[in-house]
Amino acid sequence: MRLIQFLDTTKASPRHLGVVDGDEILDLTQGDGPASLFELYYDRGGDRYGLDAALAATVTAAAGNRTLSLTDLLAAPADSAVRLDKPVSGPDGKPYAMRVWLAGVTHEDSAKLREIEAQQATGDAVNVYDQKYRECAAGGRPELFSKGEPDTVVGHHGVITRPADTERLVPETELISVYGLNAAGQIERLGYTGGNDATDNGIEATNPLNLPQAKNWAGGCASMGPSLITASAYDDADVTVSCEILRGGQQVGFKEGRTGQSNLNMPDGLLHMERMLFRRLPLEPRQLQVLYWGTPIVFAEADLADGLQVGDVVRMTFSGGIGTLDNEIEPLPETTQLGLLEG
Repeated sequence: MRLIQFLDTTKASPRHLGVVDGDEILDLTQGDGPASLFELYYDRGGDRYGLDAALAATVTAAAGNRTLSLTDLLAAPADSAVRLDKPVSGPDGKPYAMRVWLAGVTHEDSAKLREIEAQQATGDAVNVYDQKYRECAAGGRPELFSKGEPDTVVGHHGVITRPADTERLVPETELISVYGLNAAGQIERLGYTGGNDATDNGIEATNPLNLPQAKNWAGGCASMGPSLITASAYDDADVTVSCEILRGGQQVGFKEGRTGQSNLNMPDGLLHMERMLFRRLPLEPRQLQVLYWGTPIVFAEADLADGLQVGDVVRMTFSGGIGTLDNEIEPLPETTQLGLLEG
């Protein structure tokens, strides 16, 4: 099944969960239903009987609830009273109930281009990306890192911010898997969505040790959406993705690629990344995990020399029913908090 989370600010409790059938969204929250994937899984029996069973029971109970148009919600701007939210989140006031981790150098084209860019930026044969790619292909550790602040991950039509000291901001188009911890203490895949791991490629290429700063900043440094497909309904073997960049309404960049299990560079595919992540960071009870798979698409300087600029719109499309994710680039305001420190 296809799920979305949306906000209805005309209601006392604005967060809502919906199930999509064609262009129709059935509001599962109206009445006494779950308001999020988190609630569906942890509060409505998903962790005991499985997400599919909990969802089927919830859909039956929601018969007669209001329906909305998916087309209208996809078109609704970020300030609309009723608008899409990211499809996965922690409970209100508990953002860290959703962990966000990401992988890199998981696709051959990405590894090759990042190596070339690092050599161009430094003048040296860095080899770190090629080395990591080969290590992972041989069963070694993948590149895994965190978006440390879950609230900086936005949904469809959410804003990706561009810090003033950005050297070259680029989009990274990635498939995402979502996990929960069931009542028996076992991690299970709940579903799949798509996302943008926005990256300051300029500072990362200069020195790979800049990676945490190249991936994390305030406002919005990643996005996901627009919908989530439950694990039992999604074929993750071979997934087609695309990324289009619009500037002033005109296309200034476009690339397509393939991701999915058959396109990952590691033995056992996704399971290899899952083992490496969860061995060191097992899930806690009532916690969700989001894992970005790494991008098959890289915008090199030859493709987009100046990177993403304020006002650009990044449009990503994911096959298998996930849909199209739009995010505009806006400036991150300069901080005014340094006065005391700077004397």
